[in-house]
Amino acid sequence: MRTDESFFSHTEAKALLGRSIRTKIQFSGVPAGTSGTVTRADEGFYPEGYTVAIQWDLPERRKPLVDWFTRDEYRRFLEEA
Repeated sequence: MRTDESFFSHTEAKALLGRSIRTKIQFSGVPAGTSGTVTRADEGFYPEGYTVAIQWDLPERRKPLVDWFTRDEYRRFLEEA
């Protein structure tokens, strides 16, 4: 399978599992500076490569909030904590 540069390879995505991250920007109800954890890696929607799921640390929410990121989005909007 060809991996587009915007997406993670299988190896890259799996290596991120369990990593702590922080968002550099505010979006979708997630304030800038919010921490989270990479919880999943999946190629389900994108045959070009993998995306990763971030579960945000938002204690005021009853249900966990999870957002999916391409490699490009991960690099632009997140930083490892």
